[in-house]
Amino acid sequence: DWFLKAASQGDAHAQYSLGMIYLNGQGVKQDDVIARDWFLKAAAQGDVDSQAQLGVMYHGGQGGMKQNFVKARECYTKAASQGHAQTQFNLGILYYNGQGVKKDVAKAREWWYKAAAQGHDEAQQNISNT
Repeated sequence: DWFLKAASQGDAHAQYSLGMIYLNGQGVKQDDVIARDWFLKAAAQGDVDSQAQLGVMYHGGQGGMKQNFVKARECYTKAASQGHAQTQFNLGILYYNGQGVKKDVAKAREWWYKAAAQGHDEAQQNISNT
């Protein structure tokens, strides 16, 4: 109830939290579309975690959205530029695979280095393996 009230009044953190509640079906019926809608509202206010989650949803084609690597890159870039380690890693994956961008291993490694500097294990492994 508190999250819904705060989210409805425009609180970005509450909007993100409510999105996660619906995404994971915590005490509510799981619903990717409702989750996406809350993430969109919070992301529009600059919420980094919502930007990251939208990137994941575009990347995988979740929440009623078609898979769209360009949109995923846009969301990841917003979050990654704010220091979000997981999206820095994910952005590296897009560059490494040439998904939504021209394939660029050097750019992938650049993003992985940023994530690795924050202790992201998979990024550290990818740097070692490329």
